[in-house]
Amino acid sequence: MGRFDQGKSTKGASKLRRDLINAEIANLRDLLPLPPSTRQRLSQLQLMALVCVYVRKSNYFQQVFKRFDINQQPPTSSNFGFSKALNGFLMMMTQNGKLLYISDNAAEYLGHSMEDLLIHGDSVYDVIDKQDHQAVRSELSRAPSDGEDRVFLCRMNVARNARRQMRFGDQKVSDLP
Repeated sequence: MGRFDQGKSTKGASKLRRDLINAEIANLRDLLPLPPSTRQRLSQLQLMALVCVYVRKSNYFQQVFKRFDINQQPPTSSNFGFSKALNGFLMMMTQNGKLLYISDNAAEYLGHSMEDLLIHGDSVYDVIDKQDHQAVRSELSRAPSDGEDRVFLCRMNVARNARRQMRFGDQKVSDLP
């Protein structure tokens, strides 16, 4: 990284700071576990949103592994490799609803790419219909019982193109285990 005098307020010093920021943003872009074509189309704001999600996911799994004394690192790939076998898509979130992961095949169901979903909202509540926010919040905050399987339904917002293709209204019903 280059050096610059923070006391300078000249046009040249401002350009140098912008160039350094842009170089660091390019470094972050290269670190994202996404295809190069996807990374290159991201704006700086979109890129920063995705970086925040990936950092949150990494921190979350580090805490989980520490709590359960697991000596392994979480997968760095954005795709766990089993999304094609799912009847649906996989979405992982914290108990507060912050998104950690959405499988690539979510686009088939919601009409939005995984990247778009993570860029335009970092919360499951950005994807769930407002009418169901309280029900989902209640389910996420409820402590699980041993061996309990929970299933609940919520409406999820889908893209206009997906609504037309699937002949649905504004939402598609999904169950969240």
